[in-house]
Order: sequence, then structure tokens, then C-alpha cells
Amino acid sequence: MIQMVPLMAGLVGLTGFQFLLVASQLALVLSVLVLLLIWWVEWRHGRVW
Repeated sequence: MIQMVPLMAGLVGLTGFQFLLVASQLALVLSVLVLLLIWWVEWRHGRVW
């Protein structure tokens, strides 16, 4: 994984690589929020034990 960082930065350029990093972090945060929302809905309906 560490060796792919310079390769990807060289392929897409530094600003494109920074955009990819930010986009992946936002996708990760959004997926966690969606999972928490699903858990909360299930907990309210009494299906979480």
C-alpha cells in the first residue's frame, strides 16, 4: 500500500490525489453514519439485542 501512494500521486497529479483522499475519507464517514442510522432505527423497533 505504501508503495502505491507515489505511483497514484504521479498518475493523477497532486491535486487529484488530494481529492481522492478527501473523497475516500468522506465516503468512510458517510458509511459509518449510515450504519449508525440503521442501528438506531433497529434499536428503536426493539430488534437489537
